[in-house]
Amino acid sequence: MTPLDAATAIVVLELERAYGLGFVAPNGRIVTNFHVVANEKTIVAHLADGRRLPVQAVCAVDVKRDLAILDVGLLDASPVKPAGSKIAEEGQKVFVFGLVPSEDRVRWVEGVLGNPQVIGPGLTVYTMQGPVPSDASGGPLVGADGSVLGIVTMAESDDGVVALGVPWKHIEPLMPMNQQLPLSVLNRPRRGPTRQIPQHPLSLLEGSNLAGLEATTKAIAGVISQGAPAYNEGDIEKCYRLYQQVAKQLIDARPDCPGVQTALRDGLKKAGGLSDVDHQAWAMRDAFDGLLSVIEKYMRTRMGMTSGPPSGKPTLLN
Repeated sequence: MTPLDAATAIVVLELERAYGLGFVAPNGRIVTNFHVVANEKTIVAHLADGRRLPVQAVCAVDVKRDLAILDVGLLDASPVKPAGSKIAEEGQKVFVFGLVPSEDRVRWVEGVLGNPQVIGPGLTVYTMQGPVPSDASGGPLVGADGSVLGIVTMAESDDGVVALGVPWKHIEPLMPMNQQLPLSVLNRPRRGPTRQIPQHPLSLLEGSNLAGLEATTKAIAGVISQGAPAYNEGDIEKCYRLYQQVAKQLIDARPDCPGVQTALRDGLKKAGGLSDVDHQAWAMRDAFDGLLSVIEKYMRTRMGMTSGPPSGKPTLLN
């Protein structure tokens, strides 16, 4: 087997705004880097024989090692030949692949395997020397005999972008997995702005109707259970509009809880002064969480509770 033979297992992944690389494993699945396909809603695999197959499911992911295993219902394509789980020695000649701009093909370049490095518990990587293409992530790291030592991963460091290889021994445990997960598992968790949850005094709720406070808690818990999943799925606009709508409804419906109205008006005002919808959604979430917190404390004080939040207080979801 030669590096050219390994090229027949290369898969070009058509993404929403770009292309990436992967390769066919012996079980017919497609191996790639997690970061190559992260947050993608549709992926089409272009095989070396000309077939175009949509990715049907995700069989496994390993975010720590930047790995994803994709299923296109493929059983008859030419796969790579793994070199095995043993760590290869420094100084070996290797081949890596990159995309050819504006052309439906890949190219390969020659490099040299550097010293293996232990990044942390359960993760060893190869370093590489040579003109590794910047778009080589997800492609196979091929030895001189054509066997695959692992997967190429372009990573950022303090010195810029570096070429690494994740050894096959980290890929091998994922091969038997067939979880048939939706592409949404490729979504990276969003990191919102720094939380600024208001710390309200108990006096905010003096004169409030207890039934009105319970209804407020229930309404906020209900909208968070809808808005948080929308946010985590990437529909931030929907999340914000849901929060905004319920806040306005509570202001109109709760004249018996003037403190609730004040807190929600402040939240709406703050959100309305922000230009980024992500920050707007979090401003409303902060307003809700601050209000839930003071309602819980107020209810405990008024009703003599010694433990446990009022019924319906939500778990933080986003």
